[in-house]
Amino acid sequence: MFHCLRGSGDSAEKAKTDAAGALARYFQMTVSANLSTTLQSVTSGGAAAEQTTVTDTVQVSSDVQLFALEYTEPYYARKEARWYCVAYIEREKAWAQYQPTVENAKTEFYALKSHAAAESDPLSAWAAYRRVQESAQSFLEKLEFARILDAQKEAAYAPDRAAVSELPRLIAAEQEKCTVWLSVTGDYASPVTAALAQTLAKHGLTVAKSRDGAAYTADAAIETNAAGSDPVSVYPSLDFALTSAGGKTVYAAQVKVAQKTVAYTLENAQKKAFPLLAQQADADIGAGLSELLGN
Repeated sequence: MFHCLRGSGDSAEKAKTDAAGALARYFQMTVSANLSTTLQSVTSGGAAAEQTTVTDTVQVSSDVQLFALEYTEPYYARKEARWYCVAYIEREKAWAQYQPTVENAKTEFYALKSHAAAESDPLSAWAAYRRVQESAQSFLEKLEFARILDAQKEAAYAPDRAAVSELPRLIAAEQEKCTVWLSVTGDYASPVTAALAQTLAKHGLTVAKSRDGAAYTADAAIETNAAGSDPVSVYPSLDFALTSAGGKTVYAAQVKVAQKTVAYTLENAQKKAFPLLAQQADADIGAGLSELLGN
């Protein structure tokens, strides 16, 4: 059986190129459409289904577009003054050549998934499973291409598709464990505390209402760094550390406000400077958490 499409042009070579392009676009569009995939997982104990939709526009690479490509002999239609040619892929031959690509993607996916499963730290496991999802998307692309080549042979990968569909549940389970007790010292009127709570929440971490049972502690110690009097100048800074319940520091940062804030009283200087520190902390620590979690 064959996949084939016809192309045309004002020369034999252009007809071949047009046919190859048409066939490549067919594969590309089909894979892209099929990769608008809904991954579903069901919570244990018969609870309600959880659903995550992963949509990705796939650009099939040029070497894949031309994979196992063959042509009929171009022919010239005198009445139309155009050349025609058919580009085609023979299924059996194509499958034999393409299956190793699928197997390599499968091996990478399971290696990353096994690594994530071995992580005992929830944050590390969460980040690792998110990286697995990137590999899974690439694996699905290969499977969709394989399904076009030979749906019957690709059906043998159904258990692997099921393993991919399990990822949203695994990611959500690790994320749920990432509870953080936020402790801030030296904060005047609490703008930094509020900003850090929002920063943690924006990155998917749950700010715990008590220290008991929290998987992590986020400690932020603020220094005013005041100088002079009447007026007083402040250059506020903070040291931030995210520590696991076992005492391991998983992320740390120091945040400084470069500009000087001047006022006639320390309280007024803090009132003006600490919101600036809060903004800087959100930017710096937010960037660090994004890198840590692979956002």
